[in-house]
Amino acid sequence: MLTITLNRPDVLNALNREVHAAIFDALERAKSDESVRAVVLTGAGRGFCVGQDLQEFAAGAGDVAQNLRENYHRNVLAIRALEKPVIAAVNGAAAGAGMSLALACDVRIASRSASFVPAFIKIGLIPDSGGTWLVRRLLGAGRAFEWLTTGRRLGADEARDWGLVSEVVEDDELPERMHEVAALYAAMPTRAVWQTKRLLDTAESTMFPDQLELEATTQAEMTRTPDFAEGVDAFLGKREAAFTGAAAVWPHPIRLSVADDLTRWRLTVAFRWLLALPHLLVLGLWQYLLVPVGLVNWVIALVKGRPAAGLTAWASRFVRLQTHVYAYVYLVADRYPPFRGWAGTYPVDLAIDPPGRQARWKTLLRIVLVIPAWVLTTVFQYVLIVVAFLGAIFALVMGRYPRGFRDLSAYALRYSAQTWGYLLLLTDRYPTLASGAEPPAQSRPGATSQSAPSAAPSDSGTSTTPTDE
Repeated sequence: MLTITLNRPDVLNALNREVHAAIFDALERAKSDESVRAVVLTGAGRGFCVGQDLQEFAAGAGDVAQNLRENYHRNVLAIRALEKPVIAAVNGAAAGAGMSLALACDVRIASRSASFVPAFIKIGLIPDSGGTWLVRRLLGAGRAFEWLTTGRRLGADEARDWGLVSEVVEDDELPERMHEVAALYAAMPTRAVWQTKRLLDTAESTMFPDQLELEATTQAEMTRTPDFAEGVDAFLGKREAAFTGAAAVWPHPIRLSVADDLTRWRLTVAFRWLLALPHLLVLGLWQYLLVPVGLVNWVIALVKGRPAAGLTAWASRFVRLQTHVYAYVYLVADRYPPFRGWAGTYPVDLAIDPPGRQARWKTLLRIVLVIPAWVLTTVFQYVLIVVAFLGAIFALVMGRYPRGFRDLSAYALRYSAQTWGYLLLLTDRYPTLASGAEPPAQSRPGATSQSAPSAAPSDSGTSTTPTDE
């Protein structure tokens, strides 16, 4: 696990730009370090965090909205997006944005002397850093309004009664207890914990049928993880499971998922191509830009043995947007797609693993090697047109799209995305005709332990302590 300690005890760990930057860096480290399977956020001294350091505003508040976007928003979003559990060990006052920071975590443990104070109203401000969203989600609209608009101090026991924290321990017991809870989560199947976290967040705004579909597709992914195989084996063998948190095993680093039901609005079915014209124009312009960008990235990959991260991220957005648009055009999804090509913004989506090192000979000959896959992709395009035409007739009559047509079209879109990804150096894995594959047999993970030294406090106002659990 990784412990992030807010380390400005002389000002009750008030937040300034340096602290924000250090928190974000630590979360990024936790994100990229596979050995970190749980994160603890706590404060040094007698306070957790009292929010913004007002001394930073001595010369004026400046652009408050931009400060929130660049610092507070970045960190609370990073906590919610971290694919590992985050435990807040609230060791004292959590006030203002410090309270929001604690509430953004997945689990909260409080010491007996801890308190929660939505202090914004006391100085004529509104809760920020996600406070309104987080408190309403935890307490409901009525109690959230009463608490946030009065700003009264909530002690640890009352916070537990309200459901803001899961447990309260004596002050001197908090360090040991936070490590116990972190160790508990670190021993769990990390991917299942993360997907539960993600689904609970999406449930706030998702219709019930859509949530059911998300659960179904996610469950299918979870059955591909080594932890699922280990869990079943341990259950049948009547032993404790030794989970590793390893990701699902897939036949290709570019994967397509469909979380859309089969209901189709007849009016948009009839005018689907016309409605998609703005997107098709954007894709056409983007393809012209791909030529110089792709050439630059090709040269970089030849020289360095791997493509440039920024250029591949940009190319990934093109491939994803193209998939979103064609999913709409060919009736694989019914919702109008956004224009940005970001992951998680459309029911038919692409997961694209970050590219690693690529063999230079494959890079040099990529334009030749891709030709067979490109021919097959072209064939699939004609198949998509025929299937969409027949499916549109069915949808206009029934108001629904045939599942077999939807799945066949999704198969073709996936192969097309893998072909584009191969051409644009997003991966050196050749497109596959396999729709899926069982994960290879995994050897039973062994338990290893290696102690790691604690990091010394830094001038940034935080310290991080890695601990193997």
